[in-house]
Amino acid sequence: MELPPKGQEVPLARIRAICKHYGLQDLWHKIENDPPPRPFRSDGCSMWFDTWQGKSLYRACFLHDLKYWAGYPGENVARLIADAELMIDVARILGSTGMAETMFHGVRIGGHEGLGLSCSWGFGRNG
Repeated sequence: MELPPKGQEVPLARIRAICKHYGLQDLWHKIENDPPPRPFRSDGCSMWFDTWQGKSLYRACFLHDLKYWAGYPGENVARLIADAELMIDVARILGSTGMAETMFHGVRIGGHEGLGLSCSWGFGRNG
């Protein structure tokens, strides 16, 4: 499935189709039951590379952004799972773990909701 480009607002109907395609039913139910007030846009691999050694990491980062956008404050386990899934997706794409582990540690630090960044956990629910 082709994903929307970086920065493009993604309507809920498209998010539903993306969640269905990637087997993210629980994420879709969370969004459907309480859509974040801010529209969803992915910035790709936030403050990082969207491509590494000729391989696109955008799909992994887009799905990670979607999980972060829909997150609620204090969902520490859900955030850890999202970060671990990003690491696994990147490792599969690259066929190695070094960059995947680096990205995992980066999002664990830089994605904390307390930082209030445009890429922090729950960014779709922040003012």
